[in-house]
Amino acid sequence: MRSKAAIHVPKVLITGVKPKAAVYVRMSTDNQNHSISHQLHCISEYAERHGMEIIKTYTDEGKSGLDFSSRPGLRCLIEDVQSGGVPFQSILAYDISRWGRFQDLDESAYYEYICRRAGISIIYCAEDFENNGSSVSSIIKSVKRAMAAEYSRELSTKVFAAQCRFVEMGFKQGGRAGFGLRRIPISASGKARPALGFGERKSHPTDRVILVPGPNEELEIIRGVYDWYVQEKLSESEIAFLLNAMEATRECGRAWNRDCVRDVLTNEKYIGNIIYNRASFKLRKHHVENPASMWIQRIGAFPPLIPVALFRKAQQERKNRLAPIPKEELLAMLHKLHEKHGKVTTVLIDQDDTLPGAQMFAYHFGTMLEAYALAGLPPINEHKFVATRKIIRAVRAETHERIMGLIAKTGVSQVNGSSRNTLLLDDRFVLKITIARCLYEKQAPPRWRIRLDEESRCDFFLAVLLDLENTKASAFYLFPKADFLKVQITLTEANMHIMEQYRYPSLNAIFEGRPTTNFPAQC
Repeated sequence: MRSKAAIHVPKVLITGVKPKAAVYVRMSTDNQNHSISHQLHCISEYAERHGMEIIKTYTDEGKSGLDFSSRPGLRCLIEDVQSGGVPFQSILAYDISRWGRFQDLDESAYYEYICRRAGISIIYCAEDFENNGSSVSSIIKSVKRAMAAEYSRELSTKVFAAQCRFVEMGFKQGGRAGFGLRRIPISASGKARPALGFGERKSHPTDRVILVPGPNEELEIIRGVYDWYVQEKLSESEIAFLLNAMEATRECGRAWNRDCVRDVLTNEKYIGNIIYNRASFKLRKHHVENPASMWIQRIGAFPPLIPVALFRKAQQERKNRLAPIPKEELLAMLHKLHEKHGKVTTVLIDQDDTLPGAQMFAYHFGTMLEAYALAGLPPINEHKFVATRKIIRAVRAETHERIMGLIAKTGVSQVNGSSRNTLLLDDRFVLKITIARCLYEKQAPPRWRIRLDEESRCDFFLAVLLDLENTKASAFYLFPKADFLKVQITLTEANMHIMEQYRYPSLNAIFEGRPTTNFPAQC
């Protein structure tokens, strides 16, 4: 016989008010068994049994559970929780795999911890354990998360093997057909279906897709592109200009550009070959360019659109055009351009048809600034800005490191804030670090601008001012956001005395001696 203490009394019967709950549901394209409607039905039954009222639903339809960035529903949920003041006390999910199949198990736990830290519990309605924070619950969750991640890894391996096999059989695996080609679905019985238009998908999951040559007018344009490039020596940009002048729109209806022309000139699908696995993005971890030994190829999968000999000539022509130019010759080109215009910029380089593109100079010399320096050309404002930006990055990195070290000595807890260059101190104060360069505009005196509206939830702004040459940090200011209604502070030598109360001689003076119960101290 159960004791009275063991009898569970729903909260609604005690308070008369149903506890509020939000719902998160997700359906991935690789598993349609857990449809959105099925999840909502099970979750609704759970909420009714436990006396909960569902007030909001977050949904990710057709989204993989491998990463956070591609799931707007979960991102919105976490942002609402972090913003505070949400009207619900629980989040109901169907099971752990719907919460995510993160390959890093700690990532799944991290998003759950964000909710729990805000006082919101996560309930997995279809799991056979209670997510109550006990050691047993934690062990089971870890196992379930590992199983969810392993399912994705195994499925990825199986799908990749099947895709490779289909390529070897002559079928196309995803992506657009390309200008001059069409996609034809083939049924399991080998029957061809009507061609797919741009953006259309096959209607039957068992169908496979082959490529076939498109209409004659598009094939004539493809041959013209190769003739312009090989015979008339036109550049990719010039060919794109001619195609747009002819109103020869691409299959997506957009205008041509040099990248589209380059694809037509280099992709072997125009000679009937299918090449797969040039690049990998498995489990959405890292984008990898694979060596040719790993490519999966099917030669002669469909009739070529242009002669193979013409395609090879185009590849040789491209190789000749991209042949390395001696550095001395490149520097001489910059000198000649400077004599002609009195200055050298990337725009002038790209506009001169006798010169290689600015990217070629940057490739050979590392940066355009280095190319100008080796050529002995005077830097212009654009180049000075690039050099200053590097200094700012170095100063910012050094300042961050010093600040974290000083804060650690005070005993104050610190974590990265919700945006770049912000720190959350003692779970109470948000500090933003900003680097202000010295500006010279139209013979005006030097000035430093500090924007205060980049992060509205910041309590304090730590401004590090660079010196007149923008080479090192020269002054430190700590501005409480509450003291300023403006979104920007402009400091000059004329008004710096007004801001003297916020100025500190060093970072040490800002952080040393701060009490842990009231940090940072009010300026």
